[in-house]
Parts: sequence; C-alpha cells; structure tokens
Amino acid sequence: MLFFFISLHLVFEIDGKNITLFGAMDKPLPIVYLHTFRHEGERVWQQCQRMGTRQFILVEISGLNWDEDMSPWAMDGKPFHEESIVGGAGEWLDVLLSKVIPWAEAQLQVTHRYLAGYSLAGLFALWSIYHTDCFDGIVSGSGSFWYPGFMDYIRFHHPIRFPEAIYFSLGDQESKTRNVLYSKVEDNTRWLCEYYQKQNVKTVFQLNNGNHYMQSDWRIAKGIQWILG
Repeated sequence: MLFFFISLHLVFEIDGKNITLFGAMDKPLPIVYLHTFRHEGERVWQQCQRMGTRQFILVEISGLNWDEDMSPWAMDGKPFHEESIVGGAGEWLDVLLSKVIPWAEAQLQVTHRYLAGYSLAGLFALWSIYHTDCFDGIVSGSGSFWYPGFMDYIRFHHPIRFPEAIYFSLGDQESKTRNVLYSKVEDNTRWLCEYYQKQNVKTVFQLNNGNHYMQSDWRIAKGIQWILG
C-alpha cells in the first residue's frame, strides 16, 4: 500500500486501485465514494465547488477493471462488443468494505456515507445496497439499468437496508437507440425511482439534455449536491 500527496489531496493505492481523497479532513463531514472510469474525480470535485455544494469529503476510486469490477454477474457478449463481462462486483465490494473504507476513514470523522457512480458504476452503486447496509444514500448517474436480469433482481430481492435517499439521472437521448437493451434504460430508471419512492426512500429522477457521454462530471456533481442537501 502506497501513500503520497498531490496538490494537497491524499492519494493511496489498494489492490492496484488509486484512491484519492478531496476535502477537509479535520472536521466531521459526510463522505462520498465515487468510482470513476477515466479519473474524473477532480473534475467532479471542482464542479461541486462551483455549485456551492455543502462541505464533504470525496473519495475517488480509479484504476478499475471496469467491466469486471462494476458488473454484478456474468453477461455473455456486451452490446456492440464481442467480449463477455465476467461479473466481479461481489469481489470488489468486499475489497471496498474491508480495505478501502477502513483506510480512507481511519483519521476522519464521518457523519454520513454515500456511494456514487456513473454508467456501470451507477448500477453497481444501487446493487450494493442489496449486499451491505453501510451506505446512507446512492447517486446513480446514467446507471446501466439495461443490464440483463437487473430489473428482475430488484423485483425479487430486498436491500440489506433501504438507504435514506437515492438520486437517479439520465440523458434524454440515451434511450433513443436501435439497440434493444439500451432502449429500455429510461423506462427502467423511472420504474426504479417510483419503486423506491413507494418504499418511503427520498428519491428523485432528473432528465438531462444529451446522450450518455455528455457532461458526466457535472451530472454526478448535481447528484452529490442533491443528496447532501
């Protein structure tokens, strides 16, 4: 395990993943864990500062084997690609809970703990509440709720603990595709929002302009601001 400082941010490495902490570490604050695909953590942090988001600590987790670490179970043949997805979310969640969180919070005074992610990491964030009760809220930006079997999984399973709040967002062009799987994502996300609202979870769904790849850092920052507010 390695520790070093970059631009006053604490950085360490666990199991080949880079963990970066942003924010004040000398006072009680909520903490948000964010899995990133291309090191978007600093951009998300900067967006939150521009928005006037209340003080919090951001923990970025990067260097992931994305399709393996964020996928809940195996899927043969990813849409538009030939390779299959292994489904290693359970193994990564164990590392997150047993190593990353204890190390990140060892010297902190954490008031609330949240998990955030975009795309497949947005699906992972929601899936996690069915395997741990340690997160008080979830931020899912453009969650991959087209994932085969995921909606049935939600219908027939119960979370370890319902979180206090869940934030969903999506681009208004994401479901406008000929791909049968992807075309279901907006309907599925809206269904999820209504389902958790019925469970008395504070839940919101926001539709943004654009496709899946537009302003992902800004979209996640909006979700973080909402869930902290």
